Amino acid sequence: MNSQASEVVSERDYRDVCEFLFGEADLLDARDYAGWLGQLSAHVTYRVFAHVLRDAAAEPQTYDIFDETAATLERRILQLENPRLTHAENPPSMTRRFVSNIRVRRGEDLETFAVTSNILVHRSRGSLAAPWQYAGRRSDILERRERIYLAKREVALDHSVIDSWNISTFF
Repeated sequence: MNSQASEVVSERDYRDVCEFLFGEADLLDARDYAGWLGQLSAHVTYRVFAHVLRDAAAEPQTYDIFDETAATLERRILQLENPRLTHAENPPSMTRRFVSNIRVRRGEDLETFAVTSNILVHRSRGSLAAPWQYAGRRSDILERRERIYLAKREVALDHSVIDSWNISTFF
């Protein structure tokens, strides 16, 4: 990022970004995937990864869980919404997303924001007693046109082993 990317934004911009992130979490918790897709830029990239544990002297390594574009996110959602195409979400999971530690800086230009936040996703499935929780650090690029859109998301999960049977949730 350039030097402008470190510029602090106005209180109004900060509030707008927080409202976007909280609204996004509400849409996903309600399984309103069409509403969520409407908040994504046409050129969105969406990557979720976890860490490979190595000796402290070794270079850090990651492995991708999701590496998506707008088209592949749409296909994934079509599959999740059709009970005949997925067993992972039939019956649907109950999820709750918690977004915190939001920091907003000016992006590459006046119409973008560089945003970091922490995410905690609590997910429970049907009759299973133990829920799953995923925690991570998000790095987003948001674009403001007539409203705010998500243009890029990278989520670094704080996990090296994912112990759920599947990850059919968005962060």
